[in-house]
Amino acid sequence: MYHGTPRRDAGALARQLACVGAVFDVVPLRDLVAPKKRVRRRVALTFDDGLKSNVEVAYPILQRLGLTATFFVCPGLVERGAWLWNHEARQRLLSLEKESRGELAGSVGAPVEVEAFVEWMKGLRLAERRRVEEAIRAATPRFVPAAAEREAFDLAGWQDLRQLDPRVVEVGSHTLSHPILTSLSPNEVESEVRDSRYALENRLNRPVAVFCYPNGNLDDGALESARRHYRSAVTVEPGSLSSDVDPHRLPRYAAHPRGSLRLARRLAGF
Repeated sequence: MYHGTPRRDAGALARQLACVGAVFDVVPLRDLVAPKKRVRRRVALTFDDGLKSNVEVAYPILQRLGLTATFFVCPGLVERGAWLWNHEARQRLLSLEKESRGELAGSVGAPVEVEAFVEWMKGLRLAERRRVEEAIRAATPRFVPAAAEREAFDLAGWQDLRQLDPRVVEVGSHTLSHPILTSLSPNEVESEVRDSRYALENRLNRPVAVFCYPNGNLDDGALESARRHYRSAVTVEPGSLSSDVDPHRLPRYAAHPRGSLRLARRLAGF
């Protein structure tokens, strides 16, 4: 499970993926649970959030190494050219002086520390979270993303996604707008899960069969919705596949281009 892949990490990412490909059979996510006799164990590579850096940096590396991957995309955000809400909130909060951030936190009942503030927002109901987002925007009217922030958080556009070779990258759904599914009503969950698939298929003219739960948060309603609309779905819980694995609760190991030693330790017993 990868997220952003900035250019400064391109070399490290290439080395890491080459090592993974040398040790494991890298297969498309849709094939991961298919029974198949192999000498080596199988893994699938996934990249969450549909970031532009995945298209510009990770995709050419995958092509060069002959590896496959899944990019999980939020079509509602692509349509608006917006960031994920948590990325925007975090960077706006970081732009505030501590005193100003403290005043804002006090006005909405949030922790002052930035990461704690964002984590607190993840636990809010959708309408309340949106109210807090508007309060953050009102407190940061002069916020303009720096070039480094845009490299880190800009999403790939439709044209970026259309250029991806389906033999290399499978596009999966990450909901319409990346809400925490456990904060939504049943109808909202169904809309985010179902409609994101239709939007991706219509825009990209390719089938979408896999799903990723934002932040890894799921409950029975989110799980059942994913079962209705997708062949499989991934979590953020670490682990390897067993014969009785739930295809809609597939485990993943978190990876980062600069964390090869940590990843190797995690996969040592895989």
